[in-house]
Amino acid sequence: MSEHHPGHTPGPSPRAGAAGTAAKISWFGRRQRAYVDRAARRAHDDVVAHGAASSRRATSTALVGFSVVVLLGLVAAVVFLLWATVQPKGLWGWVGVVVGWVVVVAVLPRPQQVTDAELLPAEEFPHTHRLVTSLADHLGARPPASIHVDLDFNAHVVSTGWLLRPALVIGLPCWTYLTDDERIALLGHELGHLAARDTLRAVLVGQAHVVLERLATLITPLPADAYSELGRSSVDDGGWGGTATMNAMGSGLLRLLSLPAVALLLAFERLAATDRQHREYRADLRAADVAGTAAVVRLLLTVMNTSGLHTVAGSAARRREDPFAALEQVRTRPAPTPSEIVAARARARGGDLRWDDSHPRDDLRIEVVEARPVTPERSILESRRRLVAAADIELSSLRPGLSRELAHELLETWL
Repeated sequence: MSEHHPGHTPGPSPRAGAAGTAAKISWFGRRQRAYVDRAARRAHDDVVAHGAASSRRATSTALVGFSVVVLLGLVAAVVFLLWATVQPKGLWGWVGVVVGWVVVVAVLPRPQQVTDAELLPAEEFPHTHRLVTSLADHLGARPPASIHVDLDFNAHVVSTGWLLRPALVIGLPCWTYLTDDERIALLGHELGHLAARDTLRAVLVGQAHVVLERLATLITPLPADAYSELGRSSVDDGGWGGTATMNAMGSGLLRLLSLPAVALLLAFERLAATDRQHREYRADLRAADVAGTAAVVRLLLTVMNTSGLHTVAGSAARRREDPFAALEQVRTRPAPTPSEIVAARARARGGDLRWDDSHPRDDLRIEVVEARPVTPERSILESRRRLVAAADIELSSLRPGLSRELAHELLETWL
């Protein structure tokens, strides 16, 4: 349940509290997380007070402007290198040009593509496309140019190719264990990103982030626990001329040189965190518009337990049973009671549960949608459920062909 972020793989991230994790991540990682947490709280208060009309124009404009400056700087570097390449120069001039091209090529953005996913042609999956189109029309969004399924416990939208054509990717395991109303909420959340043109902005922002991240990575030392022949060593130090001392001095020098790039990246991360939290909250509110508040809350409670759902499917695979059949049984669970919702919110707050590090904490998302309750008209919701049922028949036909592949991935990755 995520907008795809370049360089980031969406997935569940239950973490054991800030104190327990702070020692396990770098200073930069702690700053990133702090930015997200502060931004999530500010955005939460704003959206609770103002709903989908909450204002984030200044932050969003600043972020887009920052991204444009970064990408224009890259274009200027390419133009300069083209000019420098054709100028007469000596040996060191050629060395500089070659190094410049290596750096530019290393940080150059690439168009995104949907990989490891099966395309669903409209002529073969008409009901699935009809469902997505119907929800997109209600939200005022253009339907995605393509719909795909993969084996993730997730769904996301992404702009693909140089023409930025939007694609919707539905994780078949995720679809399998959700109720019909949760499926409507899931699609409503993803299409809500399209309604706000989030994927186009995400491409611009994402490509600028990739440039800054790669630039910082080029000159940032490996972490102390990384595998390297230049790792820290307490053996054969030899004083000032020893390996450990020289490596420490080299790491310090590289960190000093990387400060401008890291500072730019951190400034960008701070702006992006605020913008991203608003987008996720507002996508949740759009999901409630088409599925109802109760469905969105239930969806959020379900994805809070994604690691448990992996265990259910993985256990079935280990018994040589169909993991999709095991996930199908999850759909029959009863709706959560009010006391269970309260307990889940407390668990998310205490355990810092969220879909991934780019998303607000789950209890904050639940509070946002509950602050603006929506109950769709019964006849409209029944019509959507019929569309979901027809789409489910089409998507269920894919399970036999993908069951073995899913079982293999579960056994390899999760068990």
